[in-house]
Amino acid sequence: MITVALVLLVIAASSLYLSSPRQPQLATNLHDLTIPSGDPNWESACRSAQVPNTAPSCERAALFDLNFARRSEGLALLNLPRGFFERSQANQLHYLVNNERAIRNLPTVPDSSAQLERLARQAAYQARDPSIPPSMAGGSDWAGNFPNALVVDFMWMYEDGFHYTNGGGGSNLDCQTPKASGCWGHRDVILEDASTNTHYGTAFTTRLIPSQALTYADSYTLILAGAPAPFGVANARLLARSIAVIALVMIAAAAVVSLLRRGRGSRRNYKSQ
Repeated sequence: MITVALVLLVIAASSLYLSSPRQPQLATNLHDLTIPSGDPNWESACRSAQVPNTAPSCERAALFDLNFARRSEGLALLNLPRGFFERSQANQLHYLVNNERAIRNLPTVPDSSAQLERLARQAAYQARDPSIPPSMAGGSDWAGNFPNALVVDFMWMYEDGFHYTNGGGGSNLDCQTPKASGCWGHRDVILEDASTNTHYGTAFTTRLIPSQALTYADSYTLILAGAPAPFGVANARLLARSIAVIALVMIAAAAVVSLLRRGRGSRRNYKSQ
């Protein structure tokens, strides 16, 4: 019994170790940033009415702002891959979201699904957060009137609170008071837990439905969602803990049986003297 219990304990311990996710590097005491005066700033560099704004000066300023924000959190700077600006805005957004996850030791979400892409496109046309399918768990984001995907990532990740100062007012419509539940909600979606079942959908459009086209020049959407994994990390860890408890109970029972046997042996030896 002891041997079996020890084997179970080793299996449980190794399973707990292997299923323990890497600890994400997340910021505490989040606050909206103010880009120092004189430094590149996407709002001053991206004033053109063109959308998306792909002017090099606008893109450079947005990249500066992103890296300024990352330095404030002690994170690796963003080095864009070759050909990044030739990608679609939706594809750029997906790359940036995965990069935000990767530099914080969170698993990336490499695969899209036709269903999520369709929901992302539909929501982009309607200028709203994409809907999460009832059978899935996850989150979604929407942004409108921003010049390009770099700026959207910057705003969702680093200017998502109440005291956004660069534009003179809040950009997060769900964070209209300092303690509103939607403050930093876009960031939470990007950095939420993900499993191998999590997929993504992203979309960008300048062709909004008429009722929204009067307010917004463009629209970006993101959705990260997937069916709960029946054998995901959480369940694997629960199973490993259960095995460990059973093994410890077996070891304790074996120890008690051994002590009882020794006691009986001692009494027999005493009577025989």
